[in-house]
Amino acid sequence: MRILISKVCVGLAFMCMAPAVGFAAEKSYLCAINEVYECVAVTGCSRISLDDANLVGIMLIDLEKKQLRTAPLGGEARADDIESVAVTDKAILLHGTGKREADRTWSAVISLETGNVTAGVSTLDSSLSLLGKCTAQP
Repeated sequence: MRILISKVCVGLAFMCMAPAVGFAAEKSYLCAINEVYECVAVTGCSRISLDDANLVGIMLIDLEKKQLRTAPLGGEARADDIESVAVTDKAILLHGTGKREADRTWSAVISLETGNVTAGVSTLDSSLSLLGKCTAQP
């Protein structure tokens, strides 16, 4: 009986030490950008508005179609291709170049645990750092 109890305890110990599973990427995410910082050489970084950054605060990330879609109020909807998607057990990593400007690239990381999103946009003369929150869409 003691041997059986010991085997059960060892089995439970291994199950408790296994990494948590259950975080999975959904098909799409609705993201809201809360903060934007612009960084330039010499002067450093400063917080700017979404308008000054020429960004829309709400975006839909469609992993199935590999598109990042925005629809500014009163403006025309826009979709940019997501060129690279990688999913780990804790995050979704995204990368793209956009359509409007050839000399621009962006990347983003969405936490599957918290929904936090951090993103960066790089151009020839500056970079933008974006912080926000995403929620999975059914």
